[in-house]
Amino acid sequence: MAANILLAEDDRALSALILDFFHAAGLEVLSVSDGEQALAAVAEQSFDLLILDVMMPHFSGLEVCCQVREDSSVPILFITALSQEENALAGFRAGADDYITKPFSFPVLVAKAQAILRRSRGQSLGAGQLAYGSILLDTALREVTVDGQPIHLRPKELQILEILLREQGRTVSRDTLIQKVWSLDFSGDERMVDRHVAALRQKLGTAAQHIKSVYGAGYRLGGTEGRR
Repeated sequence: MAANILLAEDDRALSALILDFFHAAGLEVLSVSDGEQALAAVAEQSFDLLILDVMMPHFSGLEVCCQVREDSSVPILFITALSQEENALAGFRAGADDYITKPFSFPVLVAKAQAILRRSRGQSLGAGQLAYGSILLDTALREVTVDGQPIHLRPKELQILEILLREQGRTVSRDTLIQKVWSLDFSGDERMVDRHVAALRQKLGTAAQHIKSVYGAGYRLGGTEGRR
């Protein structure tokens, strides 16, 4: 899912973490630290999604939203603190599409952004479909596409991908993969899991970057910790 996203967040540590998770999901993000910079960025280039902190220097997220809505329908997602929920509701009235409350789960923020992007492009997920970044799995048809291009996976590779998609953002141990994919067919060699994951990564191409090896634990789809 190629997209151009603007993040306006004045907490630089939080902004850096958000960028890590979006980049891990294959999403490009331009980061600015106040409302004035956000408006300048929107004036200079087009974006597929704006993520705005409600409380920022110079112009608040609400003020940025109001100004953007004068001539643009770009999707807008607010980041707000619990005490600022009323501001988020005002944001909806100004034209925002969604909001997330601090403290929040980074994978949930990514998932919200991906859902907004799909809706804005008319690409809502159907029943039985799982997605992360450019990866889309149709569990009913047992078909996988990356950036819209079909790829062929062997049955166990597809099972591993489905498990990682369902548990995205969480580490899945090798033991769990063995139990769910091989069950009684397991030969006792854990390296078989690693070989299947390696084959899966090869077939996913550039999207393979989303599958992280977590040292001594297993694998995770998305996130930044434990990357190898």
